[in-house]
Amino acid sequence: MAGRKTKRRNIVRFHRGIQLNIGIIVFLFVAFYFAYSIYSYVTAVHISRYEVEQGTIEVNTSYTGLILRSETVVNAGQSGNLDYFLRDNTKAAHGTLICSVDENGNVSQRLNEAVNTDAALTKENLGDIQSLIREYAKGYKDNDYYSTYNFKTDLSGRLMEALNLGALNTISDYTEFAKDNRTFHLYRAEEPGIVSYYTDGFENVTIDVVTEEMFDQAAYKKISMKTKGTIESGQPLYKLVTDEDWQIIVPIDHAMKNALTDGEVVQIRFKEDRTTAWADYVIERKDGHDYLILSLHTAMIRYAYERFIDINIMLDQQTGLKIPNSSITTKTFEIIPDAYFTQGNGSSNETGLLVEHKQEDGTYTDAEFIPVTIYYKDEEKKVSYISQDNIQRGDQIVMTGSTERFEVKETARLRGVYNINKGYAVFKQIDELFSNNNYTIVRAGTQYGIMLYDHIALEGDAVTEGQMAVSR
Repeated sequence: MAGRKTKRRNIVRFHRGIQLNIGIIVFLFVAFYFAYSIYSYVTAVHISRYEVEQGTIEVNTSYTGLILRSETVVNAGQSGNLDYFLRDNTKAAHGTLICSVDENGNVSQRLNEAVNTDAALTKENLGDIQSLIREYAKGYKDNDYYSTYNFKTDLSGRLMEALNLGALNTISDYTEFAKDNRTFHLYRAEEPGIVSYYTDGFENVTIDVVTEEMFDQAAYKKISMKTKGTIESGQPLYKLVTDEDWQIIVPIDHAMKNALTDGEVVQIRFKEDRTTAWADYVIERKDGHDYLILSLHTAMIRYAYERFIDINIMLDQQTGLKIPNSSITTKTFEIIPDAYFTQGNGSSNETGLLVEHKQEDGTYTDAEFIPVTIYYKDEEKKVSYISQDNIQRGDQIVMTGSTERFEVKETARLRGVYNINKGYAVFKQIDELFSNNNYTIVRAGTQYGIMLYDHIALEGDAVTEGQMAVSR
């Protein structure tokens, strides 16, 4: 009986010992787990994260452009007194009287005397001027300075034109005599165009010869022809703009170049009078600078007196995925033709490459299938960008079912961000649309890019591919 009790006590002690040992093991396991977790958290790289959001950046669209036109400068064939009969920035038909040169000054003197008489203005001239004044008065606005300035210029020009033409008619007998004696010369438009009375040295400039120095307005000089009462043979009389097509050349920054890459037509607004126009455009790079070439087919006469013009490019805003500039970094990739990619065997069916590694003696190992991640695919060139530690420059890629080999040697850098959704860093290529000093708008929905609400590293240059990360 006593033996049975002793045996029973031993069994109980044994079970209690087992329970105690299991409890200690569980306790030690939990303690180790917590210690490891604390150690991992303390020693892990803490990466500040940014959640990708839909956003908009206001675009600074204010630029100053250089105007190029088809311009012909007409020079005087004689020296003498100069008188104009057509106002500035006026359309002239073929044969329209523009100016005269009087070699001995007699006709010019009589013209000036006739201008001061009542006979110089006809009823028709007065009617035209009164009509101009009435039209301006109907649309007058206190805050429209540009319209008022234009009215003043137009009125002065019309009055000058009417007075000079009227005076020329009143002394027609005398002018005919002077013309017969070849001392008085009338200059008429040899082709239709817009008459302008200034030169600036840009009359023969074309897009091909535009340089950065041409945009220095501090060095720009405009010479008016109408300030002279006399002229020497060979000097400019007037300028004729012979084509309604014209161009505005605008130096642009990288951000505007990116914003304009998807189109061929853009709307612009002229700051001077707040009018808008549509322009065809191309972007050309010359001597390290990008130039936006705007081609217009209307409204040229309104700015015929201008060489530089302030415009707004009508891109009010850019919308897409908004990310901080600090997240953007670059990464180097190997470039592999798409024809060399293959699928692995087995259930995983991974995309990869058959690689023959180059050895120190110049020979190659047997082909080995290596799974790879494609970071970007150039559909036009039919190549893909990969980054794999065990594929080095000099290795050969075997084309499946062929004896063709491709040597890994070409690399390129892509701009992108590091996605940390899964707790480790994965590079994602971005398609940048626009940026300012703090943020960049990137295209949404790209195959190898980021998505709305992704978590990315706030400081892209501080992260490497595959790095374990603890977000904060």
